[in-house]
Amino acid sequence: MRRIVLALALGLQIAMVSPVPAAPATGEVRVSFKPVEELSDVGRGADRERNVKAIAAEFEALASRLPSGQVLNIEVLDVDMAGELRLMHSGQELRVLRGGADWPRIELRWTLSRDGRTLASGHDRLADMTYLDTPLRPGQTGTAVYEGRMIEGWFDERVLPAAAR
Repeated sequence: MRRIVLALALGLQIAMVSPVPAAPATGEVRVSFKPVEELSDVGRGADRERNVKAIAAEFEALASRLPSGQVLNIEVLDVDMAGELRLMHSGQELRVLRGGADWPRIELRWTLSRDGRTLASGHDRLADMTYLDTPLRPGQTGTAVYEGRMIEGWFDERVLPAAAR
């Protein structure tokens, strides 16, 4: 502390250098969707765009868990979000979650590659029939929280084992 005060009094410049750890290199996730009009249920109006962006963000967040240089291409073929849209007396729509046959579903095609070589691929149908029976983790909130949890489970089961090879 004395040296810094003395240096400041003398007008000397001090460069405080602290080692900054380099951010770990990550893979990449690329997501595309069929035209939203062809998807089973991503909402209507402004909700549709917000929900598609939220689902895409759930996939893109997985890039940090892929080894550097790996690319996961995902083509979302269909989405049926958790719950059902109900028209309210006010004319607005509300998504109602009952836990019956309204579970979230996503159909997708995917390819995991590195340096142009395919490591794994698949055509999967994700579904979580017990989506309301499993408590959300603290802080788990958002537009597509049940879909995000389902996507993360799919990634852990199908993609990560292939990425580790």
